[in-house]
Amino acid sequence: MRAISLLHEPAVTVLKGYAAVLFLESPWAGLLLLGATFWYPQIGLAGLLSVIVSYLTAVILHFSQGKSEIYIYNSMLVGLSLGAFFPLDGFLITMILFSAILATLVTVAVKNTIGKIDNLPPLSLPFLIVAALSATAADAIPVIHRGLQFQIDLEPMIHPWVDAFLSTLGAIYFTPHPIAGLLVFTALVFSSRYLAILAICGFGTGVIGFHLLHIDLSTTLLIWTGFNFVLTAIALGGYFTVPGKASLVFAMLAVLLTVPLILVIEALVLEHQIPIMVLPFVLISLSLLLVLKNRYTLAPPTLAPSPGIPEGNYERVRLATVRNGQPASVSVLPPFFGEWTVYQGMNGVHTHKRPWHYALDFHVIKDGRSYINSGRALEDYNCFGLPIVSPVHGTVVRIQDNLTDNAPGDVDLVNNWGNILLIRLDSGLHLLLAHLKQHSIKVAEGDHIKPGSLLARCGNSGRSPQPHLHMHIQTDARLGSPTYPFHLSSIISLAPNQRHLYQLVSIPATGDTILAIEQNTPLARDLHLPVGRTLLYEIFDEHEYSLGEVEFYAELTLEGQYRLVSSQGGSAAYEEINGVLGFYDRRGADDACLDMWLLANGLTPLSDKADQWQDQPSVHLLPLTFWQRLAVR
Repeated sequence: MRAISLLHEPAVTVLKGYAAVLFLESPWAGLLLLGATFWYPQIGLAGLLSVIVSYLTAVILHFSQGKSEIYIYNSMLVGLSLGAFFPLDGFLITMILFSAILATLVTVAVKNTIGKIDNLPPLSLPFLIVAALSATAADAIPVIHRGLQFQIDLEPMIHPWVDAFLSTLGAIYFTPHPIAGLLVFTALVFSSRYLAILAICGFGTGVIGFHLLHIDLSTTLLIWTGFNFVLTAIALGGYFTVPGKASLVFAMLAVLLTVPLILVIEALVLEHQIPIMVLPFVLISLSLLLVLKNRYTLAPPTLAPSPGIPEGNYERVRLATVRNGQPASVSVLPPFFGEWTVYQGMNGVHTHKRPWHYALDFHVIKDGRSYINSGRALEDYNCFGLPIVSPVHGTVVRIQDNLTDNAPGDVDLVNNWGNILLIRLDSGLHLLLAHLKQHSIKVAEGDHIKPGSLLARCGNSGRSPQPHLHMHIQTDARLGSPTYPFHLSSIISLAPNQRHLYQLVSIPATGDTILAIEQNTPLARDLHLPVGRTLLYEIFDEHEYSLGEVEFYAELTLEGQYRLVSSQGGSAAYEEINGVLGFYDRRGADDACLDMWLLANGLTPLSDKADQWQDQPSVHLLPLTFWQRLAVR
């Protein structure tokens, strides 16, 4: 990867523009795809000329910040389409120059406009707009004559279906030839085997869709429409979504939806001699992305945290699941200080039955008992009167504070929940804390609270035979609503060997003892990474010969992300939250020193009470050989 640095930045940007059409990121993939466009030299030259003009336009107008390849690939597609349908002469070159500039400007406008709709991507919509305008304008110039500038080679090379698939891949770059398609497929395979599989599945599903509608499928029709199947499958099956069975089925259903849309659009636009190109892909993908963004469930298929190569999306979500729990489970902190024991766990033997089975009861055990003396007085119980703190960010929406605490052994069957606090989360779910001590609530309805805020004290009100705290998350604000899955985050549990096991995600069972993490100030100070802090290391070989120095420094990105950046080109994001320092999202060049540092410090509790903990870092941090990396890619 270090060889990439040998390429000048403009060249890398241009190559990434070619790769971005297929949602790829590697400039080496872009180089293969650039080569594919030159199977028909006229088309390749038209596309490259458009790319150069677009890049210069973006730089001159200062549009090149961020992912500038978005301006390039839409202009490049415009140039390729003009080169494919019009003879390359002085008149067409002039048309390409104007079209490339227009495509750059339209991309800015479309990106800013459509991005306001749930942050939707522009995809190839700017290309479609400018290509239609350019084709119409070219028709109006008498000296320019429209017509396909090459003949599609229908002679079998490998197998008719393989040839059709490869030609379809080549047609994405207006180069419908099996050899060009083979270069495209090679770029897919070496960038992401999963995207390559999606491309095959999408093509096959689209063919099935044509047959289901009894369409007389010619090779030409399939080649010039089939890339809609490929692009839809890639976009919705792994680039914008977390790869998995649900996203694969979702993507294939989306492919089937493009089939009738192709037929409708073909009937409408071919009357005006405008090819349908990727319009079905754009319409279906934007519509279904909007659907995914507005669902009220976290069940698959789910959108990726940030669009990217499927293997990267999977790795990010895998690590997030390990550290934050299942996406459909709400993460909450312990609602208390110190050491508490689970009195009744989820699906408990007493009251935690469906549909209220996602619930936890806590009390305090000392010397094997929950009380001292005879246990006849409320004050004998270890947890009675202890402070209860907020486990979440939210808004207090309901309070009950005037019910008398029961004498030990008695229960209030009229007011089952006793004194309560109901907190609305940003997601719309609600967290309930119940059986609180009479007149102990310290907040009011409408108050915005954050984790650690003092809320009330543990009591024995409601259906509670002895002092304890009940906590659950429910679907709405009605008392008695069905409960919702949740888990505790950043706790220390007492392991059977009496060692303290730190857990980022925990669903404790009845009888488990947990501790709310207490941050160790000296340790937290030593591991704190404020912006600008640098760490300098000297590297030695096995003979204690110095190999030089490596520097890590902390920075804050424009997106508000903290990253530890290495002088050797690698970087990783990090967060210091809830008593733990965690690293993720490794990017950049190969950097063995940073990788070893992340393996050693990638997840570190900032508490001296944590004796042991577990993590599942990415396998790519290990010093793998080229073939090992290829095998796990």
